[in-house]
Amino acid sequence: MRKRHWWQLLIVMLLAVIMVGCGKNSASQSTKTTTIKIGYMANVNSASLVAVAKEAGYFEKQGLKVKLVTFQDGPSILAAMKSGSIDFGQIGTGAHTALAKGQAKVVLFDSLSTSDKLIANKKSGITSIKDLKGKKVAVVSGTSSQVILDTALESAGLSESDVTIVNMSAAAIATAMTAGKVDAAAAWSPSTDTITSKLGSNAVTLASDNDYLTKMPSVSSWVVTKRFASKNSALIKKFDTAMYQAMDYRVKGGNTAKWTAKLLGVSTSSIKTQLKSVIKLYTAKEVKKMAKNGALLKLYTTQQNNFVKLGLLKQSSSLLTPADYVDTKIMQTGAD
Repeated sequence: MRKRHWWQLLIVMLLAVIMVGCGKNSASQSTKTTTIKIGYMANVNSASLVAVAKEAGYFEKQGLKVKLVTFQDGPSILAAMKSGSIDFGQIGTGAHTALAKGQAKVVLFDSLSTSDKLIANKKSGITSIKDLKGKKVAVVSGTSSQVILDTALESAGLSESDVTIVNMSAAAIATAMTAGKVDAAAAWSPSTDTITSKLGSNAVTLASDNDYLTKMPSVSSWVVTKRFASKNSALIKKFDTAMYQAMDYRVKGGNTAKWTAKLLGVSTSSIKTQLKSVIKLYTAKEVKKMAKNGALLKLYTTQQNNFVKLGLLKQSSSLLTPADYVDTKIMQTGAD
């Protein structure tokens, strides 16, 4: 009896050791982190959500360690994503033309931007959109800068052929305008803020996103490549979950301005002003509802139809529709 009891005790002890080992392994798996690289632009529309998700610890709660990389514009973000140097990226309106050509997929709707403006220098004899004819206009091709310009020109019966387009980087536009090298510029905040501040009473705002918000929604999105999307659905859901939490926080305010200012290296007061005037915010519940009832696809469809109308996209059988590149299904899952 004693011998049998000894063997039973040994078995119990072995099982205990195994259970402890399993417990440690399970714990290590639950705390495992995945590093992701995220591209954003140095403006409040692009940076605020990711700044909140990082600083509030929402990424960390999902087991995500993030490396943030700044870019000048959306096309640069898409190029970096294609090369594999970043995983996720935030793009503005204009860069969505590339999505219709199959370059990326939307995995999360961010917001509607109202930051783009077409500003002219009164010293160049410009007080209306029609006065742009024959003038030099700075633009960042393939971005929302080009979209606001073309939309404004179309409203006045003009097109890009009626003006001299000067393509340059977002960082160079403000300098070119204040130095008098161009007569007008289509840009977004904070470049527009710099231009109006430097030109003072000579700055004439000819058009802004707010003028065309209903018929020309300026959509901002978080995107990934098609290849990344096909292999990382679980990771994308974690990303969306963290960003949805950030959305709800951003709507309430909190430290959003402070954290965004920290990321961009600017004053908190300037970010507070921009958040109120250059971006239309949504809660996670609102985005989830729009993803489910079709309102979100309608926004993207309206945007793409305008691209075609403005000549930024040519209608063809190879052109994708928003239903092909906007993943509303994963957005609904990520919101839960």
